[in-house]
This record gives sequence, structure tokens and C-alpha cells, in this order.
Amino acid sequence: MIPKFVTLILLPILLTVVYLGSADDNVVGLVALGVMLAGLFCTYVTKTPVWGVLLLIIALHWFQLEGISYSIFFMLAAVACFTLYTMRHGGLSMDKTWLILLMSQLAYVALVFAAHPYIMMKIFFFVNLTGLIFFLGSGLVKWNSKMVQLVLSAHLGFMVIWAFVERLISDELRVVGPSLSSTNFAVLLAVAWTIWFINGWICKHTKMFWLVLTTLLVFVSILFSGTRMGILGMMLGGLLGVLGRMFVTQRQRMTTLLFKFAIAAGVLAVLGIALWSLVPDDLFLKKGFEGLMSGKLDASSMGRIAAWYTAVTVIKSHPLWGCGPGNFLIYNAQLLDKFNFIPVVQTLPRLGHAHNLFLMVLSEHGLIGFSFLGLVVVACFWRLVNYIRRTWDGFGIALLCGGIVTLFLGLFDVFPLFPSSIGWGAWYMGVLLSLRKDSRTEPRKDSQTEPREGGDK
Repeated sequence: MIPKFVTLILLPILLTVVYLGSADDNVVGLVALGVMLAGLFCTYVTKTPVWGVLLLIIALHWFQLEGISYSIFFMLAAVACFTLYTMRHGGLSMDKTWLILLMSQLAYVALVFAAHPYIMMKIFFFVNLTGLIFFLGSGLVKWNSKMVQLVLSAHLGFMVIWAFVERLISDELRVVGPSLSSTNFAVLLAVAWTIWFINGWICKHTKMFWLVLTTLLVFVSILFSGTRMGILGMMLGGLLGVLGRMFVTQRQRMTTLLFKFAIAAGVLAVLGIALWSLVPDDLFLKKGFEGLMSGKLDASSMGRIAAWYTAVTVIKSHPLWGCGPGNFLIYNAQLLDKFNFIPVVQTLPRLGHAHNLFLMVLSEHGLIGFSFLGLVVVACFWRLVNYIRRTWDGFGIALLCGGIVTLFLGLFDVFPLFPSSIGWGAWYMGVLLSLRKDSRTEPRKDSQTEPREGGDK
């Protein structure tokens, strides 16, 4: 007993010495390690994966954080331990789809390493492997509406608090949040809020007061990020929520529903304009919107267009394998350097990815990688569609709306394939994978909504 007690005391001291002995800023890695260990502790002790998932998502946000140190390697180990737990206690078995997805993704990695078609940036494969294992582990959990709402509520609270604290202590124009990118942070907020709001509203998990208050806090956090796409994502999520509630709770003709939807869209538009008028004119995001509406492209928009053009040229020259993850920056810099004689081009940022979800996958992984990733996406959304057809409840509608917002914003950003958001994306796809017919043959009792006409009863 005494040796174990001494070990528990000396181990944290030893880890602190190892981390801080190599560099002072490695305290970030020490915190990340503590968060991961806390997540595993909560998972194994409480016998529920909810808090483990939440803390692992938070730790995985810090993949690119300076000072992460040795903890980047512990992330894979922590995720593997979580998946080992869910294999035995997650509530779902490893079915054929689960095994096919596992083997297909490992086969793709093996093909890439065997063919070696480009310069291998192994750290990106490490990040993707961590996301894959987390996705498979999350897919073995019997997720329900309340569990997902709990994870989203806590995670949204974490991100909002981060945004406000960063705004208070930072002099930067745009907050970057825990995902270390203003754009990615705002898009993550918009997608997470969409699922949380619709699930909480339709399934009646969250009171209206908290729905409204949290919506305002998320809106302000996105304003702090200075990202126009975040506002567009919230608008689309709100409209999809209104339409989804009508389909779930009202049994009326499509024309009647569309008429009510149009009225709701008009009301939301008026509220949006009213809120926008209250936003200070000198805010970075408002200036960007006004400049875009006047027909002027800022450096961010022009840089994004240059990234799209770079991606198209890479796809043409490397159609099968792509240029490889982490190598896009080289091609983007080479392209812009050719036009460096133009003054405005000299001010454009050299970007490390295509700023488009589809172009990113095609340019970095080629048609082969796009097909293997597409297999995962199709399998997960196929289960979601079948789940909605069986139950037609608010939980399925919320997940679907989150996916729609993700794909829409994916036209302008690479969420959730950005390293710092890949953990959240892996968890979301894992939730979709868990929607098994054998475990969810009836409408969810916690949805508090009746199945729509035409659905299985």
C-alpha cells in the first residue's frame, strides 16, 4: 500500500520535472495531459463515456498549440484507452460496418506508405489516426439525445468562456478560441450550436431561457472571432431548426409547412437585422461584411480564392494521390510567388490548406483518398437517414441539420478536418455510426415528440 501511495505522489512530480525541464512553456502539454487523464478517469470510474468524450475533445483541440510537447503522443494512447473501454462497456458491438470502416482506413494508410507518392508529413497521419480511433470508439457508445445534449452543453460553455476570457486578456482583433483558428473556432461554434439548439428545442431538453441566453453568448463569441461564416452558419442552423420542428411536431401539407417556414424565416431575418444594428460599427467582422457587400474583397477573401485556384491546379497535376497532407503550403506559395510583381499579391497570406472541405481532400489526398473518406461519410449518414425514417424525432433532425451546416460551411473552410477540430468531428461521426437499427427500433422516449406520419411506428 505504501509503495503505491508513494508512486502516486512521485509520478506527478516526475512528469512536471520532465515537461518543464525541457522548456518553460511546456506547461500547456502538462495541462493537456491532465485533461486527458481526467477524461479516462471519469470514463472508467463513473462507467459512462460522456465526460471522457468531453475532456478528450478538449484535449484534442490543442494538437497545434505551442508547448504541447510530449502530450501530442499521449493523445493517441488516451484515445486508444477510451476505445478499448467502449469495446467492452460502450453498449454496442463491433458490427460489420464498424469493421469495414476500420479495415478500409488502415488499408488506405498502408497503400499510401507503400506507394509513397509524395513527401510524407507523418505528423498529419498521426493526427488522422488519432481521429480515426476516437471515431471508432465513439461509434461503440449507445448515444441518445440527452447524452449528446450534455456533451454539447458543456463543450459550448467551455468555448464561450474561452472566447470571453481571451477577449479580455488579448489585444488581437480576432479571438482564436481553443481550436487556435478564428475561422475554425467560429464554424465549430455554429455547427455545435445548431445541433444543441435544435436537439434542446424539439426534444425539450433545455428551457427556452437557456436556449436564448446561450444563443446570444454564442453569437457574441462568433463576433469576437471576426468570422462571417459563423454568422451565416447560425442563420442557416436557425432556419433548419424551424423547418425541422415543423416536420416533427406538425402533420400538415407541405405547402402549409413551407408557408409557415417562410413566415418564420422573415421573423428571423428581422431579428437578425435588429441584432446586427446593435453591433458596434468598428467591429472587425462588421467592417468585413460591409466591405464584402460593397464589392470589395479583403485580403482574407482574396487569399481564399487563391487557395481554391491552387487546389484546382494541384488536383489536375496530382489527380490520384494528391500532393499529400501538409504539402499544400508549398504549392500555394509557389503559385502566388509567380504573381508577386502585383502589389496586392505580396500582401496575400500563403495558406496551408484549400479553405474548402472538398477541394482540400481532393488536393491533398486525391481521388483515392476522397473515395476512402467518402466511404466513412456515406456509411455514417446512411445510418442517420435510416434512423430518421424509423423514428422521425428531434435528435435525428438535429444531427442532420448539423451535418448540413457543416457541408455548407465546408465550401469556405475545412472544418472538421482541421487538426484542432478533428476530435470533435470524429465524435460527431461516431454518434452517427452508433445509430444502429438493432438498438434503436422505436422512437426515443427522451425526445418527447411523436413520430411523423409515414414513419414506422
